[in-house]
Amino acid sequence: MIENTTPELLPLPEDDDTLIRRADLPRYIPIAAQTLARWAVEGQGPRFIKVGRRLVAYRAGDLREWLQSRTRENTIAAT
Repeated sequence: MIENTTPELLPLPEDDDTLIRRADLPRYIPIAAQTLARWAVEGQGPRFIKVGRRLVAYRAGDLREWLQSRTRENTIAAT
C-alpha cells in the first residue's frame, strides 16, 4: 500500500487583506518559495508586498485573482 505523504493544502484566508509570507505560501498553493522569488525578479507570478529588506508577503485577494486568471477551459486555452 502506498501512503500519500503530500500534505493537504490549506484554503486561502477569506479576508482578502490577509497577508501570507512567501515562505508560508506553499502551504496554500503548491509552488516553491524559490519559484515565487524568481518570478518576482522576472515580473511574473502574483502581486506581492515587500516590507523592509526581507519580508515579502502576498495578499489573499491578490492570490485569488492570480489563480482565477490562470483558470482554463481546455488545454488549447492554456497557450
